[in-house]
Amino acid sequence: MAFGVTYGLVFSGLAYRFRRLVVPFFKRMGLYNYKGFLLLSVIVSLTEETYCYLLGNRIAQPVLWIDLVVVTGLWTVWFGTWYFYLSKKYAFPEKEALMTSAFIGVLYEYTGTGYFLQNPLGVVLAFPLAVVVYAAIFVLPMQLIEFTGTNDSKMKYPIGIVLPFILTFPAAIILFVLFSLAGYPLE
Repeated sequence: MAFGVTYGLVFSGLAYRFRRLVVPFFKRMGLYNYKGFLLLSVIVSLTEETYCYLLGNRIAQPVLWIDLVVVTGLWTVWFGTWYFYLSKKYAFPEKEALMTSAFIGVLYEYTGTGYFLQNPLGVVLAFPLAVVVYAAIFVLPMQLIEFTGTNDSKMKYPIGIVLPFILTFPAAIILFVLFSLAGYPLE
C-alpha cells in the first residue's frame, strides 16, 4: 500500500506536474530521439522496480537484478510499441494515451499472472491504484513520443492495451531461454 500511495500518487503527481520539462531537457542534451526515449524508459523502469523492492513488495522475479533485467526488457517492448507504432497510427491525445497505456499494467499484474482468477474482487478493488501506478511509469517516457497518428477509431483503445501486452510474449520467451541457459531459471 505504501508503494501504491507514494509511487502511484506522489511520484505520478510530481511527474505529471513537471512533465513539460522533459522535452526541453532532452533536446538540450541532444537526446530528443529514440535513444533518449529508451534511456528515460530504462531509468523509470529500474527506479520503479527498485523502489517497489526496497519497500518490501513482491516483484516479478525474487532476485532483484534478474527482475530488473526482465521487467526492463518487457517494458521496453511496451514503451516501444507506443513509440514506433501506436503513436504513429492512432490519434491519441495525451490523457487518452496515458490512461490507455496504463491499462497494460493491469494485464501485466493481474491477468498475466493469473491473479485475476484467484481473487477477482481483490483485482477490482486494486484496479484504480494499479492504473495510476502504471500511468506514473509511462508519463515521463511518453513526453518523448511524437503522436502523429490520425486514425481515431474506437479500436485504438483495445489495440493500445492488448498489442503491447501480446508483443511482450516473444521478449519474455527470449529472456526465459537466455536466463535458463545461464543457469538462472525465471519464476
